Amino acid sequence: MATKKKTPSKTDAAGDKPGQSKHHSEAYEAALGQYEQALELVRGQKYEQALGLLGSIAELQRDEPELADRARTYSELCRRKLAPAAEAPATVEEKYLRAVVLTNERRLDEAIALLDEAAREEPTNVSVLYTRASARALQGNTEAVVTDLRQAILVDPTVRYQAVNDPDFEKVRDDAAFIDLIEPGTGA
Repeated sequence: MATKKKTPSKTDAAGDKPGQSKHHSEAYEAALGQYEQALELVRGQKYEQALGLLGSIAELQRDEPELADRARTYSELCRRKLAPAAEAPATVEEKYLRAVVLTNERRLDEAIALLDEAAREEPTNVSVLYTRASARALQGNTEAVVTDLRQAILVDPTVRYQAVNDPDFEKVRDDAAFIDLIEPGTGA
């Protein structure tokens, strides 16, 4: 008994023929055109104009969620670009906090520059001295680490013990000058 071979259907499960694109509404096609215009404006750094186009596209959430989501993403980018630049930190505390963030981001030169400013204003600020030592340790600058840490220890001897366990000091931990400083009874 011969078996009959099945031939593939000429339509898929949705009823569309292979190679035929899904039909989109005129509203979608218009929104897609606006989206492309908005992207050109973004590329041209015309964020305010792009934001206007993207806002109307984002309203299509119910009908075209994927396009609306992309429009919202680019809208957020435009808002960020249009936002005023953050003001430079003015107080020692603001400089210190910004430097901590920069250190965590490994933007060490920027962090140290802010900490240098803060240290000129408050030369005995333990937090500033310790954080600058930490940033310099991440750079592997043992001499500067020891100088800053020594000053911090003179103001607050407990930072010696903090430095012992701080992973930021790994690069300088085996250096004799650092060991002499953090060993109780020696260094500072």
